[in-house]
Parts: sequence; C-alpha cells; structure tokens
Amino acid sequence: MKATSSCAPLNFIRNLLQHQRKWILLFSGSRELSELDDYWSDYLINARALRMTYLHESEARDLILHPVENFADIYEPTAVEAIIQLTRCQPFLVQLVCYELVESLNGDIRKNQGNADTVKATAQNVQEIIPQVLARGVQYFRELWTSLAESDRSLLRRIIHGETPTPQDKGVVRKLARKEILTMEGNTFQVPLVQKYVEQLLEEE
Repeated sequence: MKATSSCAPLNFIRNLLQHQRKWILLFSGSRELSELDDYWSDYLINARALRMTYLHESEARDLILHPVENFADIYEPTAVEAIIQLTRCQPFLVQLVCYELVESLNGDIRKNQGNADTVKATAQNVQEIIPQVLARGVQYFRELWTSLAESDRSLLRRIIHGETPTPQDKGVVRKLARKEILTMEGNTFQVPLVQKYVEQLLEEE
C-alpha cells in the first residue's frame, strides 16, 4: 500500500469481512498484529488472530512419514530424527526439508538407476541437502530476517559470534523468544535451520 498510496485493496477486503457472512478470509504473515502500521487496525477490526506454532513431535513424525495416503517408507529412523532436530517441528520447515530430501533421492535414483523400493534417506542425506533447503526457502528466511528491527539483528549477530546476551538485552531476548527465534535464555536459537540461515547471511555480509 505504501508503494501505491492506494487503500482500494484493503477497502475491498474490509467490505467483504463486514458484508459477506458466508465468506471466511484467511491472512497469514510473520509479523504480530502489534507490529503492523496503525492503518491496519481499521481494516482488521473484525479479524481474529490465531497464533501458529510448532507441531507436536508426533504430528511432525506423521507429516514426515505419511504426508499422503500410501506414502512409501523412504526414511531411516535417523533421518526422521535429524529432520525433527533441524526444524524443531516447525511445519513449513518440516515440509521444506522433506521436499528437498525426496527430490534429492529421486535424482540419485535416476542418476544411478537405483531401485526406488530399496533407497532410504539417512541422517547424512538430511545434512547434505541443507544448502538446497536454505536456497529453496529463501523467501521465508529473508522475510524472517527483514521483519526484525536492527536491535534484534544486532543481538543475533553477537550470538552467532559467541557472545552472551547482557541484562540490557532482556527486552530484545523476550521479543525474539516470542517470535520463536531465540530461547528464553537468549543464547540459543530455537530452530537450528534458522541459525544456519543467519550464519550463512553473516558470512555473505
């Protein structure tokens, strides 16, 4: 909206929310409502906020092993554990890792003319596809990074370089923990895959 100075799309959406009782509109984003510009409150006045968070581990395992009905048994148990550890059961990241893993396995099968019924993903395979995962999910990771204030990013840089948060960082740590980036202690990333993206980003700066 800032780019065009037009409120027409938001006015249309507000009209739908107010007058189309049989319609349900779903908005999703990485920012909390409190972080949006003031004008959004007028358009989302009738909206209900739902926080999406991690899957339970059992749900993540089911998503990995049974994404569709009659899905082939392609994972060694160690691969499943590696996916869960790397993503901390964040639903988008679980699916992203699994997608890249299946693509990699299929590529190996075609290249080596292997038997699809005997090939299984290992924990090593999971580690090997991390660069592809970061590249495929770049829009997600970039939005996560750019949505942060400079003070947030500064703290993450310091943590990557081995520093420990100070008492003055308490507010930033609390905010980043709420956004599921850092743990409440403030010295560890909640999701290892997010940490790997930030490490890669800092290497390129």
